[in-house]
Amino acid sequence: MPRIRQDALGGALGLAFGACLLFWLIPRWVEPDEDLRLPVSLMPQIVAVGFVLCGGAMLIRGALAPRSKSDQATGGFAQGEFRGLALMILVLLAATLGFQAFHFLVVAPAIIAASMWMFGPIRPVGLVLTSAIGPILIWVLSAHVLGRVLP
Repeated sequence: MPRIRQDALGGALGLAFGACLLFWLIPRWVEPDEDLRLPVSLMPQIVAVGFVLCGGAMLIRGALAPRSKSDQATGGFAQGEFRGLALMILVLLAATLGFQAFHFLVVAPAIIAASMWMFGPIRPVGLVLTSAIGPILIWVLSAHVLGRVLP
């Protein structure tokens, strides 16, 4: 299997993610609110444009960079790294489907725990605390402070 340049692959993924946000996720899932001065979708659109611009720059950089035969960190993905990336993408896709079927407080800790487990050995107490505290704080802030319902 030929080695894929990390900059080009990361840029293509960032560009695709930003385009997916701009043209599918934001229009489909962000509901307008007429009581606000600025549209609710403004900040997500700014972030999505940032993904598109940064992804495009990385893609161009990776495509135009001179090829070397050395095994530098930017040389490309090894087969195990590519499997890890594919596995992480599958976890995030499963989480996206999980948000539609289950509540945020069920799926978000599972995503964090799976991600932490994939990146290396961790202590069980650290896993539980890290994967529980963040989603609980986000839910409290969203639901009780901002008055927005999470899925």
